[in-house]
Amino acid sequence: MSTNPFDDFISFITKNHGEENWVTVYKRIPIAGGSEDGGMYCALVNPERTEIALSQPSWDLMIGAGGPGFCTSYENGDEVTSYYINADEGYLRLVLNRDFHGRKDDYIEVLEEFRLFHNLYCQHGGSSYLAFDDAGDEVEVIKITDNEVKIRRAHLRSFMAAKQMHLLLYFELTRHFGFSIKFNAEESNGSLKYTIYSGQSYSKGYTSFSRILGKKLIECGPIESCGVWPFKKCKDYEDFIIGGDNDDPEKFTCNPDLLANYFGANPDAPHYLTPVFFRKEVMQKYYGASEYEISDGHLHRRGAWSLRLDNNSPSHVSVFLGDLGKDLPEKEQIYWKSFNIFPDGRKISKTNFQRSFMGNFFDPENPEHKFKSKYRLLQEAWKEKYGWTLFLPLSDKDEHFLNSIRSMLGNEQSEFDSQILALTKTTIDSVNIKDLRKFLGTTDPDSKSIALIEALLSKFQVPEATTHVTLLRGIQSVRSTGVAHRKGTEYDKAIARLDINENSYQAEFDQILLGMVNFFEDVTPNDCA
Repeated sequence: MSTNPFDDFISFITKNHGEENWVTVYKRIPIAGGSEDGGMYCALVNPERTEIALSQPSWDLMIGAGGPGFCTSYENGDEVTSYYINADEGYLRLVLNRDFHGRKDDYIEVLEEFRLFHNLYCQHGGSSYLAFDDAGDEVEVIKITDNEVKIRRAHLRSFMAAKQMHLLLYFELTRHFGFSIKFNAEESNGSLKYTIYSGQSYSKGYTSFSRILGKKLIECGPIESCGVWPFKKCKDYEDFIIGGDNDDPEKFTCNPDLLANYFGANPDAPHYLTPVFFRKEVMQKYYGASEYEISDGHLHRRGAWSLRLDNNSPSHVSVFLGDLGKDLPEKEQIYWKSFNIFPDGRKISKTNFQRSFMGNFFDPENPEHKFKSKYRLLQEAWKEKYGWTLFLPLSDKDEHFLNSIRSMLGNEQSEFDSQILALTKTTIDSVNIKDLRKFLGTTDPDSKSIALIEALLSKFQVPEATTHVTLLRGIQSVRSTGVAHRKGTEYDKAIARLDINENSYQAEFDQILLGMVNFFEDVTPNDCA
């Protein structure tokens, strides 16, 4: 046979192996119907050992070894025993095959140093490892199955650069044939070494085999290319609209180092505290995920980043130009840029002005922040004075209802429904019925949350009791007739009782939140309000 039986495999090794986004660093190719078997493995190699490694096609390491141990030698006729960490001098295994000789199931693990270097998180019982990028997003780095291990190329190259070690990708493939084959070949160049030979097949039903055995070298980059501190790559900065109009927009980079400040830097550039305006919908992404925390003046992604912002204006969100560059990762800057709008007469909120420029403490203007602030104060005050909370704490799986309560970002029915549901879950459905009954001395087992609140308002002699009860019953009715069930005439009646203009859900829900704020204030103990 004159045709190379491995033309396809050689093409893959030459062009693709080690260059794809996912690098196969271990693979066991079981006999498929007896026609083919083989494997892949890898090791990092010191530069000074590279020439020796490429001098012959056989693998430098065998799968299955690689652990620490003892070595005995003789010096001047005396036996000397030494402990060693790595028996593969000059080489470093990325993949270790753990064998427990039948006592326990074998498994595969990736070098601990690699996992710690990238601070990888293990999930799915060790079959996948995750890193987190600057934005806090998950990035899968390692995939492990019984027969294969793949590592993301960027993270592998980063580790190689940090270690200043090259990568050797070992490969072996045997193909069996039903006829006699005699094909022999060798290849040796600066980065590839292999041999092909043939023999009598050991697979049942086949006559002969041909085997390719070899290795491919991928050199490491300079240590500066590892991308890890102190060699972290420079951050890119987006340009944002800070003035002008559609015909002549004025944009400038958010790179803090290129902005003016109060210490005389870059006097011809816009100031660090130049406000940049965004559509309110920019916040939708963050309200929809539990890993983000939105509070009065701050947006925070746990364990990743935090942004100071002005979310007290009713029609927009604003951020200082310098804060966009200082606090937002590159991916987040691109996201925010898609919501960037012209100033067009817009201003920062009074709250933000007083806090940022006047240095004053100032209560929030946004109904959302007022609601959450008063809600928490109410809960703390009742706990301090009576030993229990008026509203039962939400479970971990329901905590998102409180976090998601907000001034509506748009005027959609679906958003109004979800906000009514969240408000009801957090308040009416969470009334501490058991302790409230005891507090009021009520023995009626049929007394429910709103009836108990009405009795509480009467006990406290709250002048606006009727207004508060009407609001609570209205919210409950809207939830019952239109959110939890199909909408119909009863829903229309509930909306009418709350005097809600369906064309202005955004403004109407703000009024509901403010009504709840008034209710919270009236039932908060006077010495804590």
